[in-house]
Amino acid sequence: MKPNKTQLRVAEKAIKAKLELVPLNKSWQFFHEEYAIGLPQGTKLKLREQDRDKLQEMIRLETGINLENSSIADFSNMDREQALEHGTNEKLAGKRVKDQRLAFKTLAEQPLKINQQQYLLPANGHMDMCLDQLESIEHNCLLIIENYRCFDQLQQIRLKLPTHYNQPLVIYRGDNYYSEKTLRLLLAATTLPVIAMLDIDLKSLLIASSFPRVVGLICASLPEFEILLQEKGNAELYAKQLPECQQALNASEELVINALWALLRKHQKVWVQEHDLASGYELGVMGFVESQSE
Repeated sequence: MKPNKTQLRVAEKAIKAKLELVPLNKSWQFFHEEYAIGLPQGTKLKLREQDRDKLQEMIRLETGINLENSSIADFSNMDREQALEHGTNEKLAGKRVKDQRLAFKTLAEQPLKINQQQYLLPANGHMDMCLDQLESIEHNCLLIIENYRCFDQLQQIRLKLPTHYNQPLVIYRGDNYYSEKTLRLLLAATTLPVIAMLDIDLKSLLIASSFPRVVGLICASLPEFEILLQEKGNAELYAKQLPECQQALNASEELVINALWALLRKHQKVWVQEHDLASGYELGVMGFVESQSE
C-alpha cells in the first residue's frame, strides 16, 4: 500500500528537519510496519540517519517524488496532469477536477452567446466551462438558479421576463461539484445585472440579497404565492432555518425581501423551487427597489 498525502507530509517534515524522535501515531506506524522504518521506544519512534535516507528513497520509488528538489506542498496548486510531471500519483494534485468550473445554459431555443460566438444547446443540456476560459458574455443579464433539477429542466417552468432581461445567461448556483465560490468570482468579474431564482426560504432570501448587482428574484405574484405557500409550503425547513436567519431578515430594508419574509413568517413555511416544475402558474421578476432606482 502506497503512502497517502498526509503520511507523505509527515515523512517530509521528518526528513527535512532531520528529526530523530517522532510520535508513534498512525502515519509512523504505517512507515514502521510497511517499510521497517525506525525503532519503537514507547510512544515514540526513533529515526536514525539511515532511516530518513531509506524513507526518502522509498518515497521516490513509490510515488516518483524526489524530496531533494520538490515538496509535497507543491502539489496543492497542481492539476492532475501537472502532478504526473512531478510524481506517479495524479491524485496528489490539490486542485479538484472541477476546480473553478461553471455550469450554464440559456432559455429554451435561445442561442448561448459567449466569447463572441453563438452555440445552440439542447433544452435540457448545458455547457461546462472553466471560469478562466469565459472571456465575454453577450447576454443581457445573469439568471442564477439554486436547484439543479430546476436548472436542468428550466423549459418546464413558465417564466416571464421583462424585455431588458429576456436573454439571460442561466447559471447553476453550485453544489459539491460546481462551487458557489466560482460563481462569486464570476459575479465579481462582470457588470451584468443579476436575477436570483432560488428557493423562497429564509436562507435563500439572504443569499439573493448578497449577490452584487441583484435586480430582483423570481417568484409567483404575492397573492398567488401565498396560496401556494399555504397548500404546499414546508414548515419543518422554516423551523430549522429560523434561529439562524430571522435577525438578518428583520434588519433587511429591501421591500421585496420584507414582503416575502412577512408571508413566510405569517404561515411559518418556506417554498422549495422544485414545485415550480411543470406547474400551471407563471413566474416573473420581483424587482428590488434599490436596483430600480440606480
